[in-house]
Parts: sequence; C-alpha cells; structure tokens
Amino acid sequence: MKGMFNVFVILGIAFLLVLSSFFTQFESASANVGKNFSDPENLGTPVESVAIYDSTYGKENGRDMMYTTASGEPAIFQVVDLASQEVLRTYELEGSGSSWTHITVPNGNVYIGGNGTLYEYSPDTQEVKNLGGIGESVVYGLSYDEEGRVYFGSYPNAKAGRYDPSTGEMTDYGSVAPGQNYTRSTAYHDGYLYLGVGVDNHVVKLDVDTGDYEKIDIPENITPGSSIWQMDAAGKYIVAGVGGGSNALLFYDTELEEWSDTYYLNNKGLRLVKGQADSDKVYFLQGSRLKEIDLETLEATDTGVTFGTFLRNTGWVEVPNDPDFPGLSLVTVQFGGGVTYMNLETKKVKTIQYPIVGNPIPLQTLEKGPDDSLYMSGYPGGKAAVYHTDTGESKSFSLGQAEGMAAIGDYMYFGVYPGASIFELDTTEETISPKKIYEVPDQDRPFVMTPVDEKLYIGTIPDYGHLGGSLTILDPKSVEDARVYDNVVENQSITGLAEKDGKLYGSTTIYGGLGIDPTETEAKIFVWDIEKGEKIEEFVPTLPKATTQPRMISGMSVGPDGLLWSAADGTIFAMDPNTLEIVKSENIYPDVENRGRWRPVHIRWSEDGIMYTTLAGKVTAVDPKTMEYETLNTSSTELMTLGDDGNLYYAAGTNLMKITVADKVTLETVLDVINGHEEEGNMKHSLSKVLSNKVKQALHHSEKDRLDQAKKHVQDALKHLEKAKEKDITEEANLEMKDLLQSVEY
Repeated sequence: MKGMFNVFVILGIAFLLVLSSFFTQFESASANVGKNFSDPENLGTPVESVAIYDSTYGKENGRDMMYTTASGEPAIFQVVDLASQEVLRTYELEGSGSSWTHITVPNGNVYIGGNGTLYEYSPDTQEVKNLGGIGESVVYGLSYDEEGRVYFGSYPNAKAGRYDPSTGEMTDYGSVAPGQNYTRSTAYHDGYLYLGVGVDNHVVKLDVDTGDYEKIDIPENITPGSSIWQMDAAGKYIVAGVGGGSNALLFYDTELEEWSDTYYLNNKGLRLVKGQADSDKVYFLQGSRLKEIDLETLEATDTGVTFGTFLRNTGWVEVPNDPDFPGLSLVTVQFGGGVTYMNLETKKVKTIQYPIVGNPIPLQTLEKGPDDSLYMSGYPGGKAAVYHTDTGESKSFSLGQAEGMAAIGDYMYFGVYPGASIFELDTTEETISPKKIYEVPDQDRPFVMTPVDEKLYIGTIPDYGHLGGSLTILDPKSVEDARVYDNVVENQSITGLAEKDGKLYGSTTIYGGLGIDPTETEAKIFVWDIEKGEKIEEFVPTLPKATTQPRMISGMSVGPDGLLWSAADGTIFAMDPNTLEIVKSENIYPDVENRGRWRPVHIRWSEDGIMYTTLAGKVTAVDPKTMEYETLNTSSTELMTLGDDGNLYYAAGTNLMKITVADKVTLETVLDVINGHEEEGNMKHSLSKVLSNKVKQALHHSEKDRLDQAKKHVQDALKHLEKAKEKDITEEANLEMKDLLQSVEY
C-alpha cells in the first residue's frame, strides 16, 4: 500500500526533473588536468521496462478493451483488445512520463492523467487530444459527474480541477488544502467532489458549483499514512482508502455526514471494485483475499478469490473459450503488463502476459560493481541492468527503484525505495536475482551506502511527512545484529559518509521526506566514533569561497591525499580529518546556489589521483593538488562513475554514456617512450637518436611558443618512421610511435 503510493507521488516531480535535464550541454572550461577526454559515446538504453500503474475498460465495436499507459519517454497510451490479446493502437503522450489515473466516462471516451496534463481518447475518432491542465505537475484521481464532466486532483499545490467536454472549459478550483501538496484521489457524489489529501490525512468536500469546501477529518482511531490515496463513491457512501498507516478502508455516510463505525484494515487495492450492473455490492482486496461488501449493511464476506498483488482499476468482461471463467469475470492489469482475470463463480484466477509496449526508462542509479561491471537501476522501479565494460554486453533483471548501491567483494548491495529495503546480489551466480536482506525502520530512501570493513554504513531519508534521517550499520553476514541510530543530526537527513582511521564522517541535507518543510536552514558535518557507536562532533562548516551557506553537503570521500572531500552547490572542498578545518575550497560554479535535495553528488577517484564529480550536475574533472578543473562536454547528469577500464560512464536520461579517458600526450612523453623502446630492443639506436633529436627540437620551439616550427619537427619525425625499415623498429613500436606523435598536445 505505502509502496505503491510512494511510487506514484514521486513520479510527478522526479520524472519532470529528469526530462528537463537530458540534453543541456556544458562547455569545457579552459584548464589542464593532464587528461584527454573523448566525445561522449552512447552505449544505448540498458534498462527497458513495462511499468503500468493504472488502467480503465470499455468497448469498441462490441469488443472488450483495456486502456492503459506504460511509463517512458514519453509515456505510451495503449488500446488493448482483451479477447485477441493484441495492442491495437499506441499513442505517445508528449509531455508526460507516466499516467497513474484513467477513467472511462459513459459515452465511452477515456481520460488519462499525466504530468500536469489531462488527455482524452475517443473510440469513435481513435484520436488522443491534449486538453492541458491547471498549472500543476501531476494529475491525480480522475472521477466524473452526471453531465460527464471530469474531475481531478493534483500535485504540488493540492488543487482540484474540472474539465467540461461539452464546452472545452478547464476549471481551476485552486488549492483545497492550503499548506499540503497532494490531492491524491477524488470521488464525485450529488454535487460535491470529495478529495483525499496528503501528506496530512484528511478529506475535503468541495461544492462544484460554488467552489466552497470544508475539511473532513478521518476518525481518530485510524492510524494515518502517507495520504488518502483512494476515493470512490458507492451508494450513499464515499469510500476512502488510507495509503500506509493501518491501510484502512473507511466509509463516509453522505446523508448523515459522518464516518461509519465499520471499517476494514489491510486494504490492498488502489480503487474500489464496483459490482456488476444493478448490483448493490462492491469489492476490495484485504490482504490477498477479495472481499464483497453489501452496501446496505457494510458487511464484508470472503469471495474465495485470492490475488497476490495490489488491485488496480478493474472492469467486468467475458473471457472467451474458457469454461473456468463463465459469465462475466473481473479483469485488472498488473505493473509489468500482465492481465489478470478473476471469476467469482468458479474462484479461478489466471494471469496472461499481454504484449504491452514497453519503453526505455531513465536511469535512477549508476555504480561500479565487482570486476568489470556497472549496475544501473531504472526509474520508476521494476527493472535494473548490469553492463560489462570489457564486452559491451548488458543484461536486465528485476529490481525496485534503487537509490544507492555499493559493492563488497563479489556481492552487490542495493538500497531500494520505498521503505529503505536493502537487497543483496551474489554476482558469481549465473542467475541475477537480488534478495531482500533488511529494511531500515521508518526510513524511505537509502541514497548513501558506504562499505567499511565488509559492513554497510547506510544513510537514509525518512518517510513522507517526517524529518530526521538515520545511520544504519549493517553486517550482511549477521543482519539480525544491525544497529540503527535515528535522527543523528536533528531534523536532517544523511547524504554523505566516509570512514578514516576508525571514525565515520558524515554530511547532511536539511530536507526530510516529501510533504514536510525543513526546520533547519544549514547543512552540517558530523563525526561518528565507530567503536563507541556515538556522535562525537557536529558543526556547520564555513566554506571560504561559497556564496551561500549550503542546504545540502554530499559526496563525502577520502581522497588520495588523506583529506575528506565534499561538495555543496557549486563548491568542492577538502577537510582535514584531524583538525576538521577546511584546507582547500574552490567555488567552481559560483552561480549555483541551493542546489539539491537528497541525491548526493558523486565523487570518484582515478588511479592517478584525478577527481571526477557530478558537481552541480556537470561532469567535472578536478586536479586536487592545483584545483584546476575541466568541465566535460556532457548533458546534465546526477549519475557518473569510473569503470575498471579507467573510463567515465554517466547517465543521460535513458542512455548510458561513455567518455574514454587517456593521458595527454606531451613531447616529454614521446621522448620517454622512444628511450623505452630502445632499452627494450624494439628500436635501433640509430633511429632512436634521429627521432629524439627531432622531438627535442620540437620541444625547444614549443617552449618558445613557436608552434609552427615545433609541429614541423614532429612531422619530420613521422617521415623518419615512414621510411624506417623492419630491422630498425618493430611493427608494434612503429604504430605506437606514430599514434603518439599524431596526438601530441603543444
């Protein structure tokens, strides 16, 4: 319950942010870090998925149809013939990455809620129209009234909206829950629109004619969750489902204007199931059991039908040529595109994998694993992939939305949202099948996973509506002994961890889970005594060249110089772990302020000591000795790592990208190689002497800024190599020398 809701609410903001940053290009800074960087190479879209959150049903030419949308770039709306199991038509929903609400109105038209946009599909014209929106990022919870007018909720301002197909008018009722972010669900009944609000769990009753509204609190004995994610009208009742908490299904009597004393816990459906025509029954999923509710008594009875996952929107259809499914059966869609039929008469259930059209999905996490591998998680969760840098081969596997990753030996660990679940993968096994080993209590997003002595040190973001992240110390070999330290820095979450000499150094963000404003104004650094299991220091660092005091400090990493390096906004800085003084600082991107919320900046180190980072969303190479830097010509990205081959890999939306890294070739380098080949017997002294003289003359002219003369001597050296005989130089050495001379930078 909580998991599905959490996946929904994040889509509205994170997907838009991803879309907006795919192809912003940055010019390379003029600096020298001693490396050559190739142009970015597109390695393809390693993570592809069918990710479906909702569906609706109708008829075309007398045939039962399912209407659904697969997430992607853009999302793809699909018309599916249930009997023939064919996808008849697909439509790209430009401007939307997903849809989590669909509805079929009485005239057969279908409405689809996207990223701030409402779409309309007509079975008659077989066209999809973009109807616009009310200036919000997400459209939630579709419902309709007697006139066929369509209502919806929204994010981030908890608004109510209405579309009138007879006039084409879009009505913005404004926010109906000031200070809240989500109107996650709606239900229309007798002139009023009821909306489910989150993160604060309450219901709003809106007069659709006047726009006046009132708040309806849920019963005090109900444990609230993330939101009122479900709202349906049934008989005289508004049926409300609490997402998270006690997962309660509540009944509001619209005649008495009060909640019924009857309610049910462990509700696992995303919409109420309406009974067949002229029925006074409705259905919901309690645990894995489909229950039937009599609307006269609100008594629930077990139908004998079991269903193992969350129940999305449903319809009643005929299942042809199957005696186990007589009459009308209940149909719903699953996350991965499977279509499930349930027959209340025979109690039979079957799922068929339909050919729903999937999509490449954006990369959510990227990290180096054991050996030559790179691991990636997709957004939204469901699929991940491993890419082998030596062969260029990739393979997908099932995994939720990983926010953080780490490798220990032959094992890969994934911190999965929602619920801060930790998964383990033995990379030596042929089958790629991560298994859940732990769940951090009361936390949601494990962005930081730092291995120390074969243990995982995990920094997390709390659940929706809460402040204060935790530090978890997890030994994968004895998960029962895990230690969790809550709210290590009061009302702040952990976005950086690094260990040195028995101490753990951490950094924070002032932000907590979605739906709650921070109470603090400045990010901090803390020091943790690993042996004693206690915090021994906490402070707000003063960054000499920063323009503002940062709200998030992340990327904490021990450099080859023994200093603790971190990032904030556009600044890279280093701290002495003994004195806790900032000893180096460079505001590389001074125009960047108040950047970031949760996702840590990546800092990775090459074997020769160059820092690579995603500072300010720009892949940047930094020489930590001189603080010279180079901004690589890539798209904006938050994800980057170094492969075992020494090359850079980063995410550009759905694409995995590669930048080949090589040392800059100088004339001094060429001289060293010439001498080496002579010493190894690959080149005769006579040729070595001629080549060395030419290169030394080129070097002399280069130092005097006489580049034309320098280049002429290099060309002369190349001519000598062209004329060289087999007895003078080996073929391999000859090819290497030509390549070096042609690559010299003056």
